[in-house]
Amino acid sequence: MNNISDKETFPIIKTDSFKHSFSSVGKFINNPSAWLCHYALGLRSPSTPAMVRGNVSEFGAYYKLKRASQIKSDKLCSKLLKWKFDRNKFVDGKGELQNSIAIADVFTKFLQDRQLTRVVSYQKEISQTIQGLSYPVRAFTDFEFDNIIVDAKSTMRMPSAPKVDHIRQQALYSKLYNKPTALLYATPKKTMYYQLEQNDIEDGYNQMLSYFKSLENYIKRCNNSLEEAIKTTPLYTDPNPFAWDINIKQEAEKIWQKVNN
Repeated sequence: MNNISDKETFPIIKTDSFKHSFSSVGKFINNPSAWLCHYALGLRSPSTPAMVRGNVSEFGAYYKLKRASQIKSDKLCSKLLKWKFDRNKFVDGKGELQNSIAIADVFTKFLQDRQLTRVVSYQKEISQTIQGLSYPVRAFTDFEFDNIIVDAKSTMRMPSAPKVDHIRQQALYSKLYNKPTALLYATPKKTMYYQLEQNDIEDGYNQMLSYFKSLENYIKRCNNSLEEAIKTTPLYTDPNPFAWDINIKQEAEKIWQKVNN
């Protein structure tokens, strides 16, 4: 974490290595002070069991799709999921591991039923420069198939419709990877699949470009000075646990108080 003092001014970001991402700009648009804490000050909330559930269920589906001919039962996959869950040192008090295994099975069955079994890449990173932006944009896919990219979303409550921010994310990825994209939501029992239409892609991509430019203008407006950014950005400790935990909230309050006094 940067050590803010009365005499020193630190940059908000390292301009020679900074890259835009969907998660970064989303955090900025929702709460600039949370963005500062996470990306500039290094105050990052730890993963939650729900976050790991999503990661583990996607990994389980990927493993089963890639090695379907080698798996004679679900025992091996279950062991792999448990190992990945245990590696995060979580005490599973809400059955998240079993939820992860069930959702992995639901993901796999849906993709197999649609004959989407040849995974070209998984969690593939791409970085591209885009005209009009000062920094490149980085993205990671979930499942890339020959003709489409599918982003898997693990949830315990199925949304009534695809979430707008998820559509914008996939619109960006469709442009970056030059492929159609789709969202696949799954609970332990059911799925919802939505392939983006061309108007989704164009509208969502243009909105993402606008967000990226807003973040760049913010950095420029603060003269890329972390101290100046803190002075001009109200601290909003959103109770959303994905943005703040109690330790980060307390540390952020100390920093804002010190810089503004």
